[in-house]
Amino acid sequence: MNIFASHFETVTKAKTARATLAIQRGEVSMPNASASPALVPSARPLGSGGGQSADLAGNGIGRNTAGGGSGADWQAGSAVGRGNADQRGRGVLEGAFDVLDTVSRVPNGAGLSEVARNSGLPKATTHRLLEQLVDLGAVQRDGHRYYVGDTIAQIGQSWQPHPKLRRAALTPTRTLARLSAGAVTVTVLHNNAMRVVTKAGNVSGPLPQMAPTEEFVARTAAGRIVLAAQPHRDPPRGYTRPEWKRVRDSLSQHAAVALDHQEVLPGIFCAAAGITLPGGTVASICAMIVNRTPPPILPDLLIRAARETTHNLTHQ
Repeated sequence: MNIFASHFETVTKAKTARATLAIQRGEVSMPNASASPALVPSARPLGSGGGQSADLAGNGIGRNTAGGGSGADWQAGSAVGRGNADQRGRGVLEGAFDVLDTVSRVPNGAGLSEVARNSGLPKATTHRLLEQLVDLGAVQRDGHRYYVGDTIAQIGQSWQPHPKLRRAALTPTRTLARLSAGAVTVTVLHNNAMRVVTKAGNVSGPLPQMAPTEEFVARTAAGRIVLAAQPHRDPPRGYTRPEWKRVRDSLSQHAAVALDHQEVLPGIFCAAAGITLPGGTVASICAMIVNRTPPPILPDLLIRAARETTHNLTHQ
């Protein structure tokens, strides 16, 4: 027994000496004597080996141990990289749309310097974007000037100013066109211009050219319906304040219909009624009869079509 006891004491002293030397060299840290061994954190410094995820908590995204630390940190770092790439992608996309917007506002074409100045982009960046857009057909180049390309023109033709109203008005518009034997359009005011939402029916013979000026639009039945519904709008061009007040008063009545007895264009009779949209704005549904007498029941048909469209809007 004494031999075994002596051997155990010798081994213990050797281990204690090695541990003391390691502490002096700073290779390990002494835990708090009162702390439970299970609660003492690892003394391994960050970056010295295969660190644990607990060692990395709170040390910032992307910080890791040399031995390939936490998978969560790697994923977070990757997310930051993807975010930066997404931001760069959005920046390029926004720049391309700035260039397209500038080109679209100049019907006679714009030179490189003008596009760069109006889009707020460096000239080299503008030139690179323009040439890429030319390759895609989004921009057309003629000499040193740039125009909107056919690809953008085709995309623009499929734009819908009010998709929900279009769905609600499809059946009432077709029914009105069949019963009135005329051409029917549903229009809304968008960016101070009348936009066709949907249409139905046909007219015999070519239609005269119509200039979409504010004065012309305000004289049409559809234009009066839409513009008169805006309470704070100044009188349109071509109207005095008393004249416009009379127009608004006449159309403020329940189930009012605006009529155009060939006053705007010879041979064309128009009647329009309002469609109340969510939010209180008003669209118009208009029937156009060319070179013949309109049916006496046309105003009633218009009111019925407008009410059905409003009903469809609220029950979609």
